Amino acid sequence: MKEKNFFLNIKKQLPKGCFIQKIENKFNSGFVDLILITEKNPLFIELKTTKKGNRINVEKSQISTHLRISANNYVSFFLVHDSLTSDLFLFEGGKLCNYLATNQLCTLAISEKKEIGFLVRGSLKECLDFANHLICEGEVCKDSL
Repeated sequence: MKEKNFFLNIKKQLPKGCFIQKIENKFNSGFVDLILITEKNPLFIELKTTKKGNRINVEKSQISTHLRISANNYVSFFLVHDSLTSDLFLFEGGKLCNYLATNQLCTLAISEKKEIGFLVRGSLKECLDFANHLICEGEVCKDSL
């Protein structure tokens, strides 16, 4: 599945009342693909679909952006569509990009290893629920301000 089709599929599945904004990266290479507001939290999401060998490619500018988001005490995510199984994998962006930067990688085989930032495998609803829960556990949740 191409990233554009992945986005359209996500858009169709969102519950009523969600706000989604696709970010076009013509002038700001590396910024996240989506800002999605579900419940009450903004989610910064990078969309990826697996390539041959169940791998994703991450640009250096994307690694930099996710590391900057993390350094400013926000959370970003990678939502990965496995082309073979149609499963969705959710990764914490800062942790994944820290792993990539530390190991000087731009390609990664998808796995459920916690050290690369894996959070959950499941449906779109399960992934978004987990992302919202993760944000609300930290100081980012608006209810805690």
